[in-house]
Amino acid sequence: MALAEMLDPISIVIELIIAIIGCYAGFKLKIKSGYLFALTFLLFAVFDILTIMGYPADTLAIINIISSLSALAGICLLVKEVKGA
Repeated sequence: MALAEMLDPISIVIELIIAIIGCYAGFKLKIKSGYLFALTFLLFAVFDILTIMGYPADTLAIINIISSLSALAGICLLVKEVKGA
């Protein structure tokens, strides 16, 4: 078994855990950027799953750009929150 085949499921689980923690940060801790990081890592997990399933590169590229934009918005919001505190 190739190393990537063993690590991909572990990576997906970690990404989903981060998405759950991001939702917790957004909902319970009232950190707005938590939702964006949750979306980012949920999309990373979807990206990995679809890659394993053999989806076309165009579909994967769209998911990747959306997740990158979500991370960018999340970090901008986080900087704004910290700067304003």
